[in-house]
Amino acid sequence: MRDAVGGTFMINVLLVFLAVYIVFIAVALNYAKAFRVKNRIIDIIEQNEGIEDYTDVGDNSVLGQVNDYLRSVSYYVRLSENKDDKYGICFDEGYCIEEPATVNNYGADETYYKVTTFVKLDFPFFNLSFTIPITGETRRITNLKG
Repeated sequence: MRDAVGGTFMINVLLVFLAVYIVFIAVALNYAKAFRVKNRIIDIIEQNEGIEDYTDVGDNSVLGQVNDYLRSVSYYVRLSENKDDKYGICFDEGYCIEEPATVNNYGADETYYKVTTFVKLDFPFFNLSFTIPITGETRRITNLKG
């Protein structure tokens, strides 16, 4: 009888460690996806040498390209309920873009953009939900006056 109770206890311990391991892997995969999305948004902004209009989401615009990419990789973080101005201009697709500064160096305007994506973690059994921001910056984009 003593061996049966000890075996049950060991199975319970094994199930707890297995659950913790699965949660850890799920969080790591979501975190990696948010980093990959942030880097791709930065690449799109750099390839188009900045953003001209934050309201244009047509197919040929920068934001249209970003939204097409987000639809293709299944990045689903909705910010419609908790938009925050400290990250710049936030979009419902789950990313924010901030244009922090324009520096004038020798007659050329240099601008860089700050991109923030988010990892949203929900633990419904414990009634916990929180969002982790992941931020990155583009290289300086030079616009020559002339």
